[in-house]
Amino acid sequence: MAKLVKERRRLLVVTHIDADGLASGSTVFASLARRGANVALRTVPDLDQKAIARLQLQGYEFYIFTDLASTLITELASAFGDRFLVIDHHQLSEDDMARDSVINAWAFGYDGGKEACSSSMAYFFASSLDPSNVDLSPLAVVGAVADRQDGGPGRSLTGLNRAAMDEAREAGLITATKDLVFSGRETRPIHEAVALTSSPYLKGLTGDRDAVLTALHGAGIELKDEGAWRTVSSLSEAERAKLTEVVASVVSSTEGATDALATLVGEVYTLTYEDSFTPLRDAREFATLLNACGRMEAPGVGVSICLGDRSEALKEAMQTLSHYRAGLGKALDALTGDPARLHQTSHLVVARCEGVVDERLLGPVISILTSSPGYRDKIVVGLSSSGDAEIKVSSRVGDAFAGEVNLGLVMREAGEAVGGVGGGHTMAAGARIPVESAEAFLETVSARFRE
Repeated sequence: MAKLVKERRRLLVVTHIDADGLASGSTVFASLARRGANVALRTVPDLDQKAIARLQLQGYEFYIFTDLASTLITELASAFGDRFLVIDHHQLSEDDMARDSVINAWAFGYDGGKEACSSSMAYFFASSLDPSNVDLSPLAVVGAVADRQDGGPGRSLTGLNRAAMDEAREAGLITATKDLVFSGRETRPIHEAVALTSSPYLKGLTGDRDAVLTALHGAGIELKDEGAWRTVSSLSEAERAKLTEVVASVVSSTEGATDALATLVGEVYTLTYEDSFTPLRDAREFATLLNACGRMEAPGVGVSICLGDRSEALKEAMQTLSHYRAGLGKALDALTGDPARLHQTSHLVVARCEGVVDERLLGPVISILTSSPGYRDKIVVGLSSSGDAEIKVSSRVGDAFAGEVNLGLVMREAGEAVGGVGGGHTMAAGARIPVESAEAFLETVSARFRE
């Protein structure tokens, strides 16, 4: 890599549009640009053979892929020879893992679905180039929580993600404390933060601001300070305890309440150098903002924020986040309001989202479903239209699923069986298949869970 930089070779970083992709791609791009590299960055929603062919025509001398491409190593080698590098955490074959052109979490003994994301992989790549790149370490934490890898004790990070977080903490860039884990804890009024929280799903509160307001008023919690709405982060320890009691009293009699309440308190990661009461102050809010940018066709805005823009890009991102949340709400209402679209078996839920859930929002919608009562103990597979000729598939393992499954393997095998592509992690994966193969794909997937 040093030789490529020194010789001013034309380099292209290609990354995914979700939060982990934007954070990891930005990390690699920044680390190379700081060394004077002739480097550009491009985001893509998916990578397939057609996309590879288009990249091949661009004439770059070396390609670096982050948060994608692990299932397409053979195709990349055919297109680029030895002129590429993949930095990723998705599962891949043993043969591909051994290639010099692949830096993957699994090859280093880390579970890429739980202990290492592309952003933490990218951070240690950047750190190896120059230890002063430690200022990029918070992006590793953002990418990890975005990929829901905060599954350690007390919703903490583990493995390589924790190593990156520890370096950020030692540099004074992040604090890690036990606190209430609500959406918008730094930026939203308390009642909105509770109502916006979908992980965990709080039945009777999630999505219902009025119900939350009623409950909080009844408990005597002060929601305003000198006329301004207070946030969860501004509450005293005693007030946080009271808020927890209020939530518990509402959801305690509902299905899955014990599990939901257990994950209500977790490790909270605060980016100390960001302004208070902005969505960049809390790592999970930062992640949501990046996801919104990627899903709402504004990935460049997300990249700009990762690279330090706190003016126009942040304003645009805040507007994008508002549209994103509104879109998610409409999509969930349309899907759950039509029971015929949700087909359940003992272990599997198939969500036919064609026509009601935009493919860009499919992953977030399926993630919310797997956190909600009725689906927490299931595997949820969602299908959405992608143009006229393809179907996008997103799958997740519910938070309370009792069995063992490798969704990355299931999606890859089922996708390839019908002429598509698939892959991902043990607990979350996806595929892209021809539209005429949807039923055959679902039959292949269903058969795996009848065994």
